[in-house]
Amino acid sequence: MLIPTKHENLSRNTLVVGADILTHLKSSSIDIEELYQQIKIRKDISLDEFFNSLLFLWLNELISYDESRIEVKIN
Repeated sequence: MLIPTKHENLSRNTLVVGADILTHLKSSSIDIEELYQQIKIRKDISLDEFFNSLLFLWLNELISYDESRIEVKIN
């Protein structure tokens, strides 16, 4: 769910995880598996939550995917 509620852990919200993904990707493109491992350590999220955040970013054309690497499309 994108809109946080009072019963939700905000650090695991799709928008917050998406922002962390963009922060990791600003320095360079990265492999999906490596990115998941870095985010999982910091946020303790499931694979589903990670892919939901990636899908959100991709649908909004903020990231691009080429083979197994992800990179930021914005400056």
